[in-house]
Amino acid sequence: MIHRLRSCALVALAALALAAPLAAAPPPAAPVSVKTVPRIFLSDDGMTIYIVGPIMDDAFLRFDALLQTAPRLKRVYLASPGGLTLEGRLIAALVRKRHLDTYVEHYCASACTQVFVFGRERVLGPEAELGFHQAVGVDAKGETSALAAASTRNLTPLTVFGINGNDTLRLAYEQAGIDQPFITKALARGHDDMWLPTTTEMLAAHVITRRAAKSELSAPGSSHSRAEIAAILAQSPMWRAAQAALPKAYADGLADAWRRANTGSDLKGAIASGRGAIVVAAWPLLAASPDAMLDRMLSLYAGSARVQREQGFPMCKETLDEETAAMNPLDASFESTEDALLVELFGAAARGKALNEQDARKIFERDVAPVMLRSYLATDTKSSSASCRLGFRIFEAIDQLPAKKRVSAYRALLSLPEMPET
Repeated sequence: MIHRLRSCALVALAALALAAPLAAAPPPAAPVSVKTVPRIFLSDDGMTIYIVGPIMDDAFLRFDALLQTAPRLKRVYLASPGGLTLEGRLIAALVRKRHLDTYVEHYCASACTQVFVFGRERVLGPEAELGFHQAVGVDAKGETSALAAASTRNLTPLTVFGINGNDTLRLAYEQAGIDQPFITKALARGHDDMWLPTTTEMLAAHVITRRAAKSELSAPGSSHSRAEIAAILAQSPMWRAAQAALPKAYADGLADAWRRANTGSDLKGAIASGRGAIVVAAWPLLAASPDAMLDRMLSLYAGSARVQREQGFPMCKETLDEETAAMNPLDASFESTEDALLVELFGAAARGKALNEQDARKIFERDVAPVMLRSYLATDTKSSSASCRLGFRIFEAIDQLPAKKRVSAYRALLSLPEMPET
């Protein structure tokens, strides 16, 4: 239970990072949003179809309609974080039927990879990445649920519509001629654990036909290089401090912002997502910080958790649709307050020590676990949105403890080890 509660708190912490408004963040020079570009559109010469952004429930019909107007079409340019598995499967069938090439300049993940692997020639740009993981179920309310593992029975195109998303992925990869060990590894990764295989791995498994030495197709007008995004981040004191104190987290955050900025998210949203990596990575430093710092940070997160609860936990809803209205009920001062605390935390000249695991567990079991037991038992452990809601409740529960226990309980939560992998 304790490891599970810690994990839920981290999920909520990441959600808070995404919820923070970006009004205080310096804007780039003349930003261009991907939202201003049709997600599925034809190049001027009629030889390339671009798919930019999440592959949602109208993607196949739009792709098919455009395909019929493009007799000279040669290739599909993919820039997508994924989307609906079945939509991707249908688009992939058309790519295969027309013997089209596929190309990724930046990032193609999850359901997008189905389309990519059906290309006649499958090419990655110099910095491009492919991301693989299991499918996940998301209902109309944004509730997530794990799907059954991929079937071990023989699959054919005639059975794909009666089976789950993981079987849909497996069938697509098998039909594309990808090696079985690669498929097994790809579908063993949890939905929140994206695998970015190396060029060597993808060539050996017949996922790609080659890696281009230089860019071979023009990116949409809203694309951003890593250098451009890094220059924007350098204007933020928090990002500069993070780069010095947490270089790996900074690199992860920059990479995430780069991927999202080039796969349908507007630049502000992409940077907000990357910022989440910094907030989560600060956890161990916070565990060793003075009581006064813990008190201020806990007050900030608990206050935001209350807002989330009052608003129905909007940041715990799963959606890939960039047209969905922004769900941000937080006070406009949240990010600037958190940034100031993080800069102070990263710049601290001296740090204390986090609690050892035994002491952290003892305090957490005594003061926090009892008040969280009912909520824990009522939480669907397969749903990331339910875990997110439980995480917010943990911050509120700790904040409501008696004054003498409040900060020590928060430090105990921060000092608990990672959940063991199963």
